Amino acid sequence: MLLFFNPGHETAVKNGSPYYTAPSNIVSMQKELSFLPAWYGAACDPVLIDENNDTEFYRFLLEYFPSLPKHITAGSLLHFPELEVSLWGISPQAIYYFCELNKRYGIGLKIPEWDEAYIYLNSRQAANDCLKDIIANILEISKNIAPHFYDKLEDIEEAVNSSPLQLLAKAPYSSSGRGLLWLPSTGLTRTERQILHGILKKQGSVSIESVLDKQVDFAMEFICDGQGGVDFAGYSLFYTTNKGAYQGNYLGSQENIINELTTNIPLALLDKIKLELIAILRERYAFVYKGCIGVDMLIYKEEGGYKIHPCLEINMRYNMGYLAIRLFENYISPLSDGRYHLEFSSEEGEIFNRHKLKEEQYPAVFKDYRIVEGYLPLCPVNKNSKYWAYIIVKPLSRK
Repeated sequence: MLLFFNPGHETAVKNGSPYYTAPSNIVSMQKELSFLPAWYGAACDPVLIDENNDTEFYRFLLEYFPSLPKHITAGSLLHFPELEVSLWGISPQAIYYFCELNKRYGIGLKIPEWDEAYIYLNSRQAANDCLKDIIANILEISKNIAPHFYDKLEDIEEAVNSSPLQLLAKAPYSSSGRGLLWLPSTGLTRTERQILHGILKKQGSVSIESVLDKQVDFAMEFICDGQGGVDFAGYSLFYTTNKGAYQGNYLGSQENIINELTTNIPLALLDKIKLELIAILRERYAFVYKGCIGVDMLIYKEEGGYKIHPCLEINMRYNMGYLAIRLFENYISPLSDGRYHLEFSSEEGEIFNRHKLKEEQYPAVFKDYRIVEGYLPLCPVNKNSKYWAYIIVKPLSRK
């Protein structure tokens, strides 16, 4: 497999053009974090990076993690002429990029084929349809959590004015906290109207749902084989800002994550949801798609009890939760746990300075080709970095 990082692919899917140009922040993220897929790949899977300008960083990784996938640049593809391409997310733009590489270098990389079904399967409407099936089949799931879709601004305005609860608007093609808009219960202001109008114009509809009293963010991760097979890959526990933007993931054993989730939710209910999702993914996704699927969920409080939202969104792509699972399994001591962080700063030099400070504050300790404690950047960091993916690990005995 040739691993490739192309974040923000949902908007590329909706756009549909092979010539789509992502916003500048997404372009920067893709360039700076291009090595990220290495942390979930197999040892034999090279990772296509933007440019090899930090040999010291990669030499350091090779010393401490000899089984980590190796990085290559486009110019080296002649040595890997028939690899199967594994995209972070499948879009016409990413497919076109690799078709052009095949032409340029006269090679035969095996590239995923585009299927028009992906447009629907990547949308919040698909997640909502799955949620309705889960609600119908599992009595413990509340019926009032399903979102409603609107294609007219006046209908959204009416929904806000008539709702006793605060509502949340979501763009149909968005994820990881992007495309969210909290709607004031006092009524829409000019700003909200403009944003909603923009989403309606670009994407055709807006999903509206009640804001829940969230306690825990988590996801179930699955792998589809493209031939109807679905495997459960694990639970991921993640963190967001108050506004829902992704911040990072817990790094620890599946046992620890399950213990956290079952503090307030029965394990039997989680298992029931897992089996239901496997059946749904097998029917709708697994025959047309090969790769990772993450189903975001949350535990929320209502009327003094705890409930579960089993399908907030379906991410038909590799994701930070799956990366966190594989990262812990392969590169972190089983006697430690920690946190994966993803951060951004537009100020030149700020990320680099904070990186140097973390190196001093949390010196890394390794044993048996795993990190036991300390700070570790997952991608190169330099004075021009705006994006920063890193982990901080601590031994369990110190807590």
